Amino acid sequence: MIKSLYTGASAVKTYSDAMTVTGSNIANVNTVGFKHNRVNFQDMLATSTAEGTEIGQGVQIGNIQNIQTQGSLEITQSETDVAIDGEGFFSVKDSFGRTLYTRAGQFHYDKDGFLATQDGMKVQVRDVDPKTNQSVGTIKDLDVLNIVDPPKATGNGVTKDSGIRVKANLNANAEVPPVEVDYNNVTPEMYNFQTTVTAYDSKGNKHPITVAFRKIPDKPADIEPITGQPIPNTEIKNNWQWIVLVPGEDLAGGNPNLKKAVGGGFVEFLGDGKMTKEYTGVIERTPPPAGSPPNTPPGPLQMSRAEKVVGEPNQIDIQFRGMDTPQQIGFFLGAGKDPNDADDARTGLDGLTQFASDFKVITAEADGQVAGTIENVHIKSDGTIEGSFSSGNVRALGRFALAKFKASDQLTISGENMYLSNTKSGAAIYDDPGRNGLGQVRSKALEHSNVELSNEFVKMIELQRSFQANAKTVTTSDEIAADLVQMKR
Repeated sequence: MIKSLYTGASAVKTYSDAMTVTGSNIANVNTVGFKHNRVNFQDMLATSTAEGTEIGQGVQIGNIQNIQTQGSLEITQSETDVAIDGEGFFSVKDSFGRTLYTRAGQFHYDKDGFLATQDGMKVQVRDVDPKTNQSVGTIKDLDVLNIVDPPKATGNGVTKDSGIRVKANLNANAEVPPVEVDYNNVTPEMYNFQTTVTAYDSKGNKHPITVAFRKIPDKPADIEPITGQPIPNTEIKNNWQWIVLVPGEDLAGGNPNLKKAVGGGFVEFLGDGKMTKEYTGVIERTPPPAGSPPNTPPGPLQMSRAEKVVGEPNQIDIQFRGMDTPQQIGFFLGAGKDPNDADDARTGLDGLTQFASDFKVITAEADGQVAGTIENVHIKSDGTIEGSFSSGNVRALGRFALAKFKASDQLTISGENMYLSNTKSGAAIYDDPGRNGLGQVRSKALEHSNVELSNEFVKMIELQRSFQANAKTVTTSDEIAADLVQMKR
């Protein structure tokens, strides 16, 4: 008789605890990322009777299983609201360095600018290789708001799209300017055409760089005094000079009221207007005339031409104000064309041309950029967190490191929508969203709990009836015990 009391009592306690689990499920019906729990019952160890039969001792909770089915997604307006559509958990770290896991993606930026949960746990990401778009490196926190897009200096022209590139047509009918070039103070009447681009130094300062074009007068070939024949390659025809000008206030020690020539060169065109050859320009003072007295000062600055290796960039060293060393900037004005080489695949049309039409700049651009601060953040479905910077660049800041487990329903429930791994769940297996069975992430969305109220209400009724029935077992056993006591009387 005492055994039946304990059997009923075990059931009363067990169903009372199960009701607590059901109540918790119902209470968390609106908790983002919550996964409902299911109570699995099992019988208690049976005992043998004198007749050799076994009698059950009641019921107990075998385990409480966390059901990791997908919850429905709700669209929100916050970019940092993130839901997982499929398997996986966000990985976060608390202030003690513990790694926890969650499905609740109600993220925000904490006071230090890190992407974090509502409780201040830092979301874990991996870096993204900008060339391969692959996740690289170890898992880490993401300091979003303090990331700076570093400045980039205008390049030296060695690599493609590095330096300053100008594509333009120089009017073949232009006249030679009447004023000679003063390389310390270049004024508009000294050249025919010009275009200005913005270059950047290594600190991100902007500098206006003007490329001016001056037509060179044609000159017949020099005559060999002995033979009276023209000397080959001494004539000048269809030639232009290009001059790089920088405002004095942008140069170390420069006069702020003047534009100074810092370099340049010469280009030669074919009769059909295609560019054929370039020469390097060297600005230097002309030496004193032969036979001049000692200590005769040199003449004015002039730009002389020197042979240039085909394929090598034009490079000019510019000492910008505030910089410790000169900056070498490359200038690409076209690849040219050799009319005498039938195998030359160059067109002579990819840079400067000389056609009988108005001066027209097709492109004039320079690489480089100012330093940029973060302006906007966008999260892609592959988990990439992209930042838009004031410099105009958009680049990946990191990618969510999602975790999965071989037995995710065995994770330890830590509270506050968090889970901890244990020996039953297995260690976390990290990968990118959308890979190896992991779900994709959805920005501006949150995952509802997977609690189904109708099922919970049915379960509640079942537990209530089971509780009532087992309570009857206790009261009935009590009445039988009372009747036994009364038999003595």
